[in-house]
Amino acid sequence: MIVSTQLVIHLEHLPSIESIPAPCGGYCYMYSTHGPLDLWLALFPLIPPSCNSSYRSLFIYPVKSLLPIEVSIAEITSEGFRFDRQYILVRDPKSHPTIRPHLAEHLTVKRVYKLALFQPSINDDWSELTIKHTVAQPESSITIPLTPSPLSCLDAPSYQVSVFGTEASAVDMGDGPAEFFSKHLDIPTRLLFISGSGSREIPGAAYIPKHRLPLTIKAAGEHFQPQRIRFADAAPFLVTSTASEEDVRIRLPPDNQQEDVLLRFRTNIHVDVGSVAAWDEDHWRELTVFAEDGTTPKAVVRCVFKTPRCLSINANIQTGGGSPRSTQVYGLIARDRRVNKAYPMKPVFGQWSFAGPNGALLRVGDEVKVTERGANDNLSENLVSAESQPR
Repeated sequence: MIVSTQLVIHLEHLPSIESIPAPCGGYCYMYSTHGPLDLWLALFPLIPPSCNSSYRSLFIYPVKSLLPIEVSIAEITSEGFRFDRQYILVRDPKSHPTIRPHLAEHLTVKRVYKLALFQPSINDDWSELTIKHTVAQPESSITIPLTPSPLSCLDAPSYQVSVFGTEASAVDMGDGPAEFFSKHLDIPTRLLFISGSGSREIPGAAYIPKHRLPLTIKAAGEHFQPQRIRFADAAPFLVTSTASEEDVRIRLPPDNQQEDVLLRFRTNIHVDVGSVAAWDEDHWRELTVFAEDGTTPKAVVRCVFKTPRCLSINANIQTGGGSPRSTQVYGLIARDRRVNKAYPMKPVFGQWSFAGPNGALLRVGDEVKVTERGANDNLSENLVSAESQPR
């Protein structure tokens, strides 16, 4: 089946720009915004082009568990989109010792809802990352390098951070960011940037099925590079759809249905499927992205596992607290969305995914076809049990 759709990329609070040189990779980002801007990226064709479409967002999260930034062109790397989840917040190891020296405990929005009150933005030349607290009075923000210089990190303390059972090295970004986050979170906190190889192992056998076949782009003769992740939970990308978003929205009380509910789900790639039924993405296995000529494949997105959700989707993004019971999305979708056999007690929204080749750019106007459909919850019983589910 060949159908068509669009993908939205969402820019948060960035100044208007026509084009800027990228700090790496030799290409330009092009965007403009007046507050949040929704840019349509015709990326994943799943519905006829003539159908009406709604809009949503594709996210890049420079700091894990904070709010997103959206870009109009996104570069695939072997760890996800460039700049995604390269920073992480941890409890200050000096005041919160762990079971191992130099092991830091990371903060996650599923336990610390106040993390949803920090909005990142990137400056015009993509050299600096500004993080603003969304409700602080007077206004409060801090600016750090988008990608720190290795020399600036040379003498910084280094820690190991474990996420979903696999570890990465990370360096401390100093007292300024630590004081900023500690003040607003009421938790002694340090900001770390991923170091060492710049990635960690994918939890793999514990959470995601092994690929039975190599992921290739046959027409281009290129192969997927071995993929790892930075500080994402378990896969480089999360793919979702507008129809499923709308299905969740109408479960909310009428007074709450204007909420940007997608922000709770922390997606990377949000696909506008028009009139296609909700949850169709449960059955996506492979999406092929085409170059501007519409015939040359330039990238493949492989959907590998229906994503089990945690209590982070109950965060209230306006208050930094938990949502009232009537708007707790976890419970609303748990009624009928426990559809992953490997995680029978957890509701599903979206698919964990991989993409390649490295360096491919997903951009406005790209055409994409669904080239394979099937089930994506076939983990071996000896790899995952209900008792081993992450909490």
